Amino acid sequence: MLISEMSLENYASFASSGRMKFGPGINFVVGQNNTGKSALLGSLRSAFPQNPHRNELVFRSEELPQSTQSGIAMFSGSSLMRSWLRQGFHIALLVNSGQQTFPPELSSFFLNESWAAEFERGNPFGFRLRNPPHITPSNPTWAMFRPTTAGPAFVSWGNSTGNDFATITANCWSDSLFFFDAQRYNIGRCSITLSEKLQSDAGNLPAVLMRMQGNQGDLFKSLTQHMRDIFPSVKNLSVSSPNSSDALEILVWPLVEQRHKELATPLDESGTGLSQVLSILTVAMTMERAVIVIDEISSFLHPAAAKALVRILESHYPQHQYIISTHSSEVISACTPATVHLVTKTDFTSSIVPLDVASITDLRALTGELGVSMTDVFAADRVIWVEGPTEEAAFPYIFEQMRDDNSAEQREKSPQFTAVVATGDFTSKRTRHELVFDIYSRLSGATAALAGAATFAFDAEELTPQQMVGLKKRANHRLLFLPRRMFECYLVHPGAIATVINSSLEDDPVSIADVEAFLRGNGGSPKYKAAKTWNDDWYHEAWLKAVDAAMLIKDMFDRLSGARIAYNKRIHSFAIIKEILATEPGFADQLIEFVKELVTLSRK
Repeated sequence: MLISEMSLENYASFASSGRMKFGPGINFVVGQNNTGKSALLGSLRSAFPQNPHRNELVFRSEELPQSTQSGIAMFSGSSLMRSWLRQGFHIALLVNSGQQTFPPELSSFFLNESWAAEFERGNPFGFRLRNPPHITPSNPTWAMFRPTTAGPAFVSWGNSTGNDFATITANCWSDSLFFFDAQRYNIGRCSITLSEKLQSDAGNLPAVLMRMQGNQGDLFKSLTQHMRDIFPSVKNLSVSSPNSSDALEILVWPLVEQRHKELATPLDESGTGLSQVLSILTVAMTMERAVIVIDEISSFLHPAAAKALVRILESHYPQHQYIISTHSSEVISACTPATVHLVTKTDFTSSIVPLDVASITDLRALTGELGVSMTDVFAADRVIWVEGPTEEAAFPYIFEQMRDDNSAEQREKSPQFTAVVATGDFTSKRTRHELVFDIYSRLSGATAALAGAATFAFDAEELTPQQMVGLKKRANHRLLFLPRRMFECYLVHPGAIATVINSSLEDDPVSIADVEAFLRGNGGSPKYKAAKTWNDDWYHEAWLKAVDAAMLIKDMFDRLSGARIAYNKRIHSFAIIKEILATEPGFADQLIEFVKELVTLSRK
């Protein structure tokens, strides 16, 4: 399931929300407290809540119009059939009189890979479809059908009352959508069952994890590793039956070794955030395609933990759709969201404004100036300070994608990558090595409490070998320089660049040959500072080490898109490295090794 579009009428503080569009992956709803974010996300629950909009003119109950929600949601035919099979109810269809087989035109509907359901939810009609699958029989009569593993089967002649395709769709919505908020979930204990699928309220979480622990041991290990990465105090998890009872209980261990049960803490006695995160990860790891709604993630998670969770969801479980509300800009900076909507409120009425996440103006309005986040520093066991927000997003993604879960890394929490350079922090008149010295001197005092836990990674741009040696000494040899001039030097991949450009173009796509032609014609230009090493080969290591790839790719986006796309370093660089890792990871071997070396250095 995926919610593509949605609007609200006469609901809570929304007189009319306008059409909201959501994408696959992570979608953020942001705004200050009490603007309507929670009400907006709450409208997605399985049972649409009746909460009529009130204002100074219309406020008496008998005057209030009904609340409704409408939109488009994508479903696969197989997921609809599975939901119908689980419930087993009969549906009524109009067929030709005497026809006791399910219409072939509708049987093929359940084979669809994707179907756009135009839905409407509200009272008293519940859930209805504006475009239900149907046929127009010449001699119509009502027939009842039930689901079987071989397909829908005739039951009897019936009437128009009862269930229909809207009922199947509504049940699939309930099966596929999971809602998490800041309330304390007492889900650490449940009766012994053979549950494989998590309930929407996560009430059977111990049973699901017990089954995972026994039947999918490697998956359970990955779940435990994720919890370590998010919560420094969590070292292991287990599920057992306390005192030989008929119940199951989740235990949280402060040590990797599980020797004495008395040292573990029941999940219900642990912090509120642990229950939510464990449930969220369980859904992400066990469901095929779900919609995971997380209300006010920053209200039950520390900023560093929230950022770690978002990064894990984006890098490991991108098949799901996440709709997350927050008032914290730090959480948004941890990933590349598909959409961001800003909710504001004036008097009685809330408004929704879609933000262009690629726009510098909107990003500044959303996050302010990017800079050092001390919440990251004091929440992480190990901090790696990197050059800027691009590296802050890309390096943990590379680490998670290429992590060896069979090594000693299985037992360790991943380091925190944090950007140290804020746009506009330093004047352009200062030399590069003065900038790096200033960064280190500013950080040395801030990180003193970490007892040497900080590790640094910088570009080598404009620095001489002597300056780099001097800086490494000042950093107690906890500083590595990127082998090439800058991060973008690892992004000169024609196929990946063409794919990222085309993702933003509606027509006239750019070909790989177009990218190669641009490189062939411009790679030796003095503008890009590598003319002396250019030999008509953009894979030549000497040229890649020297080229100003950021300027090169910026000009390439502008030229090949016909000035329709402006290169955004934070967004497009991350998209290009994701494409490279997905299609040709060997191309980024040197960068991958650099990140691994950084992580190893951070452990010392």
